[in-house]
Amino acid sequence: MNTPVSEVMVPFIFFAAAFGMFYVWVTARHRQRMAMIEKGLAIAEPASEADRFRSLKFGLLGIGTGVGLLLGYLFQTYAMVNAEDNPLPYFVMVAICAGSALVGHHLIVRRSTGK
Repeated sequence: MNTPVSEVMVPFIFFAAAFGMFYVWVTARHRQRMAMIEKGLAIAEPASEADRFRSLKFGLLGIGTGVGLLLGYLFQTYAMVNAEDNPLPYFVMVAICAGSALVGHHLIVRRSTGK
């Protein structure tokens, strides 16, 4: 049993963080509902505005991610000297293209809704 501590602790910490965030979300929601009951308000779900442009957002995000992967591949293949399996161009291009897609989504929604 010669496994480093980091190989055991890192997955445990990620699981604990995810569980902690879920627990905080559930307890906050429960407290909110209990406060609504104490004040005599309706127990129905709080009104949430449906996102009409959700499919557009995820579609643009998917296209931006794909274009970013393609540009990362092209950059690594043709622009980098001694390109040895370096993942940096992929991460950078995906971040730039996906972010651009989300900014484009924001502009489309703002123009469509008039806000």
